[in-house]
Amino acid sequence: MYIKIETMRLDWYSKPENQKVIRADLYRGLVDTIVAGESRGDRIGKRIVLPRTFPGGDRDMQRRLLDAMAIVQRWGKPDYFITMTCNPYWEEITHNLMPGQLPQDRPDLVARVYKAKQRDMMDLLTKGKHFGEVAAYVHVTEFQKRGLPHEHILLIMKTNSKLASPDDYDRVISAEIPDKEKHPVLHDLVVKHMLHGPCGELKKSCPCMIEGQCRFHYPRDFCDATQQGKDSYPIYRRRDDGRGVRIRGANLDNRWVVPYNPSLLMRYNCHINVEACSSIKAVKYLFKYIYKGHDRTSFAFEQDIINDGGIINEIRQYRDARYVSPPEAIYRIFGFKMFGVSPSVLQLQLHLPNMHTIAFKAGENLEDVVARPSASRSMLTEYFEMNWRNPQAQKLLYREFPEHYRWIAGKKKWQKRRNNRSQIGRLVYAHPAEGERYYLRVLLSHVGGATSFDDLKTVNGNLCTSFREACEHLGLIEHDKTLHDCMTEAATFQMPSALRRLFATILVFCEATEIRQLWDKHLPSMCEDYSRNESNELVLEQMVLRDIRDMLQSMGKDIKSYGLPDLVETDGSYDSEYREVIEERQITSDTEHLDLFSSLNHEQLAGFNDIMDHVMNKKSQIFFVDGPGGTGKTYLYKAFLAKVRSMGEIVIATATSGIAASIMPGGRTAHSWFKIPIKLTDNSMCGFTK
Repeated sequence: MYIKIETMRLDWYSKPENQKVIRADLYRGLVDTIVAGESRGDRIGKRIVLPRTFPGGDRDMQRRLLDAMAIVQRWGKPDYFITMTCNPYWEEITHNLMPGQLPQDRPDLVARVYKAKQRDMMDLLTKGKHFGEVAAYVHVTEFQKRGLPHEHILLIMKTNSKLASPDDYDRVISAEIPDKEKHPVLHDLVVKHMLHGPCGELKKSCPCMIEGQCRFHYPRDFCDATQQGKDSYPIYRRRDDGRGVRIRGANLDNRWVVPYNPSLLMRYNCHINVEACSSIKAVKYLFKYIYKGHDRTSFAFEQDIINDGGIINEIRQYRDARYVSPPEAIYRIFGFKMFGVSPSVLQLQLHLPNMHTIAFKAGENLEDVVARPSASRSMLTEYFEMNWRNPQAQKLLYREFPEHYRWIAGKKKWQKRRNNRSQIGRLVYAHPAEGERYYLRVLLSHVGGATSFDDLKTVNGNLCTSFREACEHLGLIEHDKTLHDCMTEAATFQMPSALRRLFATILVFCEATEIRQLWDKHLPSMCEDYSRNESNELVLEQMVLRDIRDMLQSMGKDIKSYGLPDLVETDGSYDSEYREVIEERQITSDTEHLDLFSSLNHEQLAGFNDIMDHVMNKKSQIFFVDGPGGTGKTYLYKAFLAKVRSMGEIVIATATSGIAASIMPGGRTAHSWFKIPIKLTDNSMCGFTK
């Protein structure tokens, strides 16, 4: 039932009449379109969008991850990482089952009871100050393979509630089996919920085992006192006190205990893992882990995507080959929230003058769209306006604005906050390769109180020609001087071929801006080896360009995007364009492989002749050669490859595995040939150009 609901939602987003609601283009883009004589809205727009309002979609998860990182920038790293897993045998569930029913027969009951407990726990942690005062938190509900819900919670504490020493860790987190005489109830709960395994030597078939090792690193070592972690979780106290218990056919002791908080375990009677994570440096991986989305694989093979200039359909890319368990389906049908974050995060728009996005309906007259008073207003232009009207606002940076002003989307204006509730502002990401938009972001992150784009570009009373120049005058970015120095120094001891590779590497990885100046200055040292046999400067330049083009191609880049001098194609430019063609033509056939034809048996010969007939007559066909191992399939392939290559034609020999590819002359894996990504995500594409 839920899959029907989700499919209907996706169908709604797919329909052209609903895409018009989401269709958008740049303000500058609309003005340009009108200039070009196009006034109908349905002729333009970017792509078929699966917007971030669709929960669990790629844009949604990416936005949540970036929002969480904005909270970290504002409030610091998280202090607690808590995982709570549903217990299907809670009394509230078992008491309400009909005679003969099991918990898995009532996913509605499981989902409702779990949600109630999860809400109660969030209230206890945030309002009840169970660990102290909470500054910010995020939590995400996920579903295990067998269908039970579990919660990942990250808490960022206020300064006076942070864990400072190993004694603080011991006060809230335990990793030992309690004394059965003193704490009988807690002892039974730890044995029931908080013991990992057995795995490793005791049970090698345990699901947590990968290449003979437990992926959760159990059993841990005994440790007499808690130790602070160095870029890791703390090493918790696990004393060798002789306490142990026989469970699941093995004797387990303190080394097998998953860290827990005794009072939370007593209150909720389920698996609750509590970890202190303040000593972890790369917290982004924690957030990446909780916002990874559903397990799935997806694939898209479409003319639209393959044909250059086709429409990119994000909804078809969300081709979800994922398993939805009954509790998850019920959870979503009830409309329970899967995510929580506090304080909320406002995404701040970032655009160059007249380059903000405008949404418009498909049938509208574009001149009317541009003429609307709100069309030229955006979050950023209204920030400038507020600074111009209100001197108090000028003390704030753009990203600090939402803490003191709230954005009213309908009216497109900022309004001073009347209460203590605040939002965290997050400037949308801009890549250095985007040029001016990136430098605009750098300025907005460091310069407050600007009243217009020009005001932002003004340094010491002088109006700069670009945002980059303003950044340079303010000392916010380095000049390209370091790259010049790098090339000059390398030229003193490196061969010209190495200099050309260095130059290509700088283009791809160093975000140089004055590329043409870099090229003009260092071209003589890059062509020293060629200049021995060639004196014509234009020819020398072309030879170096061709070299750099090939290096950039091997890194997946196109020389045309760097503003270097034009590359003049020589005769046979087709071959010089595509190194794949050159490589294939260089594969030679062994004479013994050419002789295989004479020793083919009669079935192999029938196949050989049939395929060769299609090759000779340029007919298109797919053939499937079938037979058990050792019956001579590879023998046939070798004969065929040798024959076609000896005629000067190209055969692309691919296989799914490296071993299979290595058996065939000139063989390569399909992943290598067709640039198939090793890790597939929702919108993976083969990086293979037309």
